[in-house]
Amino acid sequence: MALIDVTDVDRTRVLTLAHEKPTNPFGKEMAHLFMEAVGKADADDDVDAVVVFGGQDRCFSAGGNFNEARLLATDEAINETIDWCTDLYLSVLNTRKPTVAAIDRHAIGLGFQLAMMFDWKIMSTRADLVMPELEHGIGASMAATILSTACGHDVARHVIMSCRPIGPDTARDRRMVDEICEPEFLLERALQRAARMGRYPEIAFSATKRVLVTPMREALENSREASKAVHRATFGAKAMHKHFDNVLGTGGGQGRGAAS
Repeated sequence: MALIDVTDVDRTRVLTLAHEKPTNPFGKEMAHLFMEAVGKADADDDVDAVVVFGGQDRCFSAGGNFNEARLLATDEAINETIDWCTDLYLSVLNTRKPTVAAIDRHAIGLGFQLAMMFDWKIMSTRADLVMPELEHGIGASMAATILSTACGHDVARHVIMSCRPIGPDTARDRRMVDEICEPEFLLERALQRAARMGRYPEIAFSATKRVLVTPMREALENSREASKAVHRATFGAKAMHKHFDNVLGTGGGQGRGAAS
């Protein structure tokens, strides 16, 4: 089964996350396939914009893959995970073309952070954004970097410290997402927005985007080593392993926010 389904709708490339679990947990393989697909879309002259969707009645992504996360036993493995997570986020920021995230069900931890990288974000009325890391003993250094850069210190502080779900209205009020719509219209709305943005003159759009995303790109690069240190410390403490075992014992490793 492909982890990323690739289709074209007119001149928009649709990347559908297609993990066997409907929660779409990200592991190393899925991350690299996603980055490859985004890179190919960006290089394709027949593609004007990119939409990322979790699939019909599926999560955008409920975070990292706990089957992989619970096996991170060495500093080298933890460092590698932070590197591919950072590169995953940068792959969206570095795309010259318009990118649109279609968010349904849940975007948790890594999934929440990935969603924040897109040029335009549309959230269904039944979706939520969650950063539950701290209550499970997982470091939230990458979340702190991303949310403070995108939304400011106080919003980042509240989201990370509360560990509570953020509904569509609050997410829109905080400018975490740009639009809300009913689930059955989510992909259609994302395609409409992508087509509109894809018609912007290419040079003007890509040059402006490069400036617009520079603070986030620099923040991610500057925090890469600090995030590795945070995760080495928290994984060494093993406080999150009880949570991993609980999830894996009942949910088959769907993942809820690992590697954040």
